[in-house]
Amino acid sequence: MESKEIRKIILSEAHREENLRIAAYLLEKGCYLTLIANESEKLNSFFNNLTTEYQSRCFVKCLDEYTEIGISGAIDSIIDTMKGIDVFINGLSGTNETAQLNLSPSSFGKEIASDFDRLFLLNREIVRYMVRQKNGNVIFLMIDDILHFADYPVSPVNNQGRLALMKSMAKELLPFKIKINSLTFGIHDRGFKPAEKRSMKKKLEFCALKPPIPEWKELLPALDALIYPPFQYMTGQNYSASIGTSNT
Repeated sequence: MESKEIRKIILSEAHREENLRIAAYLLEKGCYLTLIANESEKLNSFFNNLTTEYQSRCFVKCLDEYTEIGISGAIDSIIDTMKGIDVFINGLSGTNETAQLNLSPSSFGKEIASDFDRLFLLNREIVRYMVRQKNGNVIFLMIDDILHFADYPVSPVNNQGRLALMKSMAKELLPFKIKINSLTFGIHDRGFKPAEKRSMKKKLEFCALKPPIPEWKELLPALDALIYPPFQYMTGQNYSASIGTSNT
């Protein structure tokens, strides 16, 4: 088993609430962490509310545009600041694709393509460093598609693209000892009021009988299995942090 030494981690889409809570969890674990996003206000607010000790291990990188040149320069700067990288976490996209499609069917495909371009460019630049050091760990985070049936905001198109990229990268990067996996989160409390939670338990019985609805923070220790993999050949797999059967 790999020793639980301090990890140097980059987290993308860091401005989203669920990803910021992941960032707080990683800092509590003692990791060095760089947050990437295109919304500086949320990142700076998060950073300013950290303790001095956490601020010493947390770095913020805001990208106005996810261009090839911009991403390349940003990753160079991040790697130099952290003196290396161990783990890249592709944060949750946070997109409600049903709402997005209903709002603007004509632009839906363009927005999905733009998301995939950003995803590809970030992973390509970061993996370039991992190939040189012949070591690294890339994780794709997702919310289970099946929760669409309980009115959770999910991103099935984005998820399937992430899964395809994850499996392709895992095959190509195995010779360089780089692990590529995904983690799918399932049922969790989205801030439900007591009455809403009772109603949601009934709605979620397609996953399990009278399922509990854990807090988001209760699911985050599932990250440890991929950040500190207990088995050398854990790669190319989609792991589940959920109750019941996953549909992703």
